[in-house]
Amino acid sequence: MWDMIWNSAGLFLRGKLFRDTRLVLMLLTANSLLAAVVVVAGHFAGIPYLVDCLVAGALCGALQPFLFVNLKYA
Repeated sequence: MWDMIWNSAGLFLRGKLFRDTRLVLMLLTANSLLAAVVVVAGHFAGIPYLVDCLVAGALCGALQPFLFVNLKYA
């Protein structure tokens, strides 16, 4: 199990895990920015920080499978 994790991480860091690594990084960055926007918007709306982080994490975690549905492995 650990060998599979290390192998996948090594391939990802070398840019050989996905066909289009730039697309993967762009989608991951967009999802992270969305989470940050949700946290900041919740802060300005007066929502407690813990609830705000839980909502942002749940929203962006649920969004990831839809973003990554068309990714192709190398």
